[in-house]
Amino acid sequence: MFGEPCLITKKSAVFNLIWTYVVKELDGRKKARCTCDGSTRGGQVRILDHTFANSIDQTGSRIFYAVAAAENLLVFGADVSNAFGEAPPPKQGFYIRPDKPFTEWFLSRYGKKIPDGWVVPVLAAMQGHPESPRLWEKHCDRILQAIGFIPTVHEPCLYSGHIDGDKVYFKRQVDDFAIACKEERIATIIYDAIDSELQIPIKRQGLLTLFNGLDILQSRWFIKISVETYLAKTLLPYFKGWLDIPSKPLPLPLGTNEKFHAELYKAKGNPDPKVQATLAKQMGFGYRKAIGELIWPMTTCRPDLSQGVMKCASASAAPTETHYNAVKSIFRYLAATMKDGIYFWRPAPQMDLPDDDLPPIYSTPQDLRMEGRPTEEALRLCGYMDSSWGDCPLTKRSTGGHVMRLAGGPVGWKGRLWPTVAHSSTEAEFYQTDDAGRMSLYIRSIMWDLGIPQEAATILYEDNDGATAMANAGKPTPRTRHVDIKFYAIQEWVERDLVVLQRIDTAINMADHYTKPLPRILFYRHNDYNMGRVPPTYSPKYLECLRAYSVMAEDKTTTKHKEYVARTAKTLAPWDCIISCNHGTTFSLPLQLSTDTFEI
Repeated sequence: MFGEPCLITKKSAVFNLIWTYVVKELDGRKKARCTCDGSTRGGQVRILDHTFANSIDQTGSRIFYAVAAAENLLVFGADVSNAFGEAPPPKQGFYIRPDKPFTEWFLSRYGKKIPDGWVVPVLAAMQGHPESPRLWEKHCDRILQAIGFIPTVHEPCLYSGHIDGDKVYFKRQVDDFAIACKEERIATIIYDAIDSELQIPIKRQGLLTLFNGLDILQSRWFIKISVETYLAKTLLPYFKGWLDIPSKPLPLPLGTNEKFHAELYKAKGNPDPKVQATLAKQMGFGYRKAIGELIWPMTTCRPDLSQGVMKCASASAAPTETHYNAVKSIFRYLAATMKDGIYFWRPAPQMDLPDDDLPPIYSTPQDLRMEGRPTEEALRLCGYMDSSWGDCPLTKRSTGGHVMRLAGGPVGWKGRLWPTVAHSSTEAEFYQTDDAGRMSLYIRSIMWDLGIPQEAATILYEDNDGATAMANAGKPTPRTRHVDIKFYAIQEWVERDLVVLQRIDTAINMADHYTKPLPRILFYRHNDYNMGRVPPTYSPKYLECLRAYSVMAEDKTTTKHKEYVARTAKTLAPWDCIISCNHGTTFSLPLQLSTDTFEI
């Protein structure tokens, strides 16, 4: 990676070094990373080629885990030790100015002392140069395609292929790899093929437990993704201040107080920086920082936060005390539900994995047995969508949302405040069909490239008859002649048999969750399905789940239900407790704990 030290002319590009130090979450290793200062402030960098490098979208990442569960595969992980150093150098030849740590390392590695004033040429892509990420991506992509993997068109970080006759799925995120295959022997063949093209062998991590900030739990019956480790670290400073865990069972992100919700929708803050600084000091945290900390779990594996975080984020420029209290409420909800995540279900038991406990289900027995709830297939995509007409009291604009499901769990979701005012509920719902249709086409494209074509039209469940008729039958009405032409694309997709809208009762439309604050019973009814906690009908655990609830089918206040509620509500006195995460990392903090929320 480095050439022989030398003297150079003043016109040569010489970069200073920047060192970063981290402790790896997975195994606690202390790691020092040497990078060059390739920023424009140095005045030395010249960009002679493209710098864009792909990073996997969260929807694509969830599709990977959903497909792995649906095809009953194991997921193995690997990490490239010196990724950028494996790639060819940028077009701009450059040097680094050695500092004391680098000089000491160079002496110990090569037995040569670098004279004062000399520089070291860089012979490979080095982290810090703007072109290096793309150079590594192209190098890695060449290696994977040479092995036999084919990338998907719309998600270039997601691959599929056949190794030794078995179907394999491959996901990369910069220097982190995840492989979904039937057995570890297949993963070893892939590792060996990659190692043959690298100078330093990749680090093989076995069964995947942590990937790019996500905790991965692989069970005999499901694959669960969560951000338990991230939340334990993020919430720790707040636990030392104002954060406590709700003592009542089954908390909600924004509570149930209608007066508070009305005030939250109407509140307008003062954008004066001095006023905002005073308010942040009074409330004990920075608003934008807190919103940023909430966006990561919301976009990765916590769709239950979508409506609340979306509303709070819209006030980031000038929040009021009401918005701060709403953010605090969401953090309290997260503290009580730290272990929650998305579940993707296997069609048969994977006997090589442990038989972990099934996820808790908070719905009533009547909720699980409601008529008209659709059945799902493991590898067949479906979606739910809804819109709340004119719910913004200030602008009268509508809030829409949808969720796409695969393998019994959500792989994509979205909530938004529409930029235009809808003249009717049908128009508001029709707007949302366009959003849901586009996401379904995106996921269908990825599934096609992975070798899992969706042969039938993707069903999008909708609870508005007018919007369903407009999309499926192309039936216009005088009230919708003014609607922008782009929203009529859904009619073409229906005609091409790509999507089809189907009527569903509002009571079981889980997309209702993304459009408005819900009362507790309705929130948990939808959330059990939005998080994938209820086993899908193809899972062997589905009938077992119904049998477990059959005792409570007649009356939700039976003994078992009373015991469950009492157990959920039980709290312990504050003390120093240990939060234990899936891969063994522990955190110590004083708080009030619910025995159903943490391991103690």
